Amino acid sequence: MRNFTSTQAELGENPLLGVTPIEQVRLDTYCRDEITKTLRGLQEIYRNKVLLKEIQDVLSELVPKGTSWNDGRKGMDLWVIFVLGTLRLSCNWDYDKLKSCYDYHHKIREICGVDLFCDVDIVTGRQTIHDNVSLFTKEIANKISKLVVAFSHELLFPEERELHSRCDSFVFETNVHFPTDLNLLKDSVRKVLSIGGKLASSLKITGWREVKASKEIP
Repeated sequence: MRNFTSTQAELGENPLLGVTPIEQVRLDTYCRDEITKTLRGLQEIYRNKVLLKEIQDVLSELVPKGTSWNDGRKGMDLWVIFVLGTLRLSCNWDYDKLKSCYDYHHKIREICGVDLFCDVDIVTGRQTIHDNVSLFTKEIANKISKLVVAFSHELLFPEERELHSRCDSFVFETNVHFPTDLNLLKDSVRKVLSIGGKLASSLKITGWREVKASKEIP
């Protein structure tokens, strides 16, 4: 049995006692730590119900076809899998680090919808986290990434306009000399001598026997 979020108050229901609504989780807007920045992004996704529904449809692919959503033992919420999977990728964590933060990081637990009144001391097994988060595959992440990028463009650039971008260049070792004025002049002279030597040879003109020495000019 799977739910998208089993602890959040949906459709006007009363929230659980120890659960903070995800939209109301307080995060430091000035914090530049990777965890807080990721959580703020996840919170913004949850606030936009249209985007959230699209992501929910993608996350539904985690459940194998033919598996009942309502019967059987309760599994980890899809939202929690999404949060933990995103944190693991964006922060480059292994599963041990992910387990530790999920068990003891207050803000991560709030964004995941953990009941901090009744379940404050409950921890999750590493294998359980691994088995669930490993369902968040590269293909699923890429689909969600495209949805989030499209949403971000609409949010930041509501009107279509020309996109100006900037990229970095990297220096690679090469044997091509820097094209200074003197280097270009030297190359030009060498080419003139080379062409002149070929013309002199074809036209039987004397006085060009030393033209081959020009190739040895450093």
